[in-house]
Amino acid sequence: MNKHILRFIFLLLLNYLLIKFSPEIDIEQFKDDLEDLRLRRFFNSLGITVIVCVFVSLLTDLLIIIFNPFIEIYLLHFQKNYFYFLINLVSISTVFIIFRIYGYSRLYLILYLILSSLVLRIIDKVAK
Repeated sequence: MNKHILRFIFLLLLNYLLIKFSPEIDIEQFKDDLEDLRLRRFFNSLGITVIVCVFVSLLTDLLIIIFNPFIEIYLLHFQKNYFYFLINLVSISTVFIIFRIYGYSRLYLILYLILSSLVLRIIDKVAK
């Protein structure tokens, strides 16, 4: 299986779990934005959650592709973990800010960042 597809699937799953296990999460602002664009009727609550998860996964994969030369040239072996953590943090915070999603569980967010960084590192090792 392609490394990018595998990475995308794992990030999608982890982000979906983050949203589902955060009891206070508020995606109503994003629903209102879709309503303003007359797109709300096409998506139910699950569809909106999947949209958010897809955008986080796509942005993470895009940032890894863009910054991959810097990983290979400038970062040492042990610093790749920090790099993946930073990429995941930037991706999820950017998408959550743009879509105005609030109330996510901080504990599950930390678990997401750690698990997604580990998954990215493992997929990177397996792909080589």
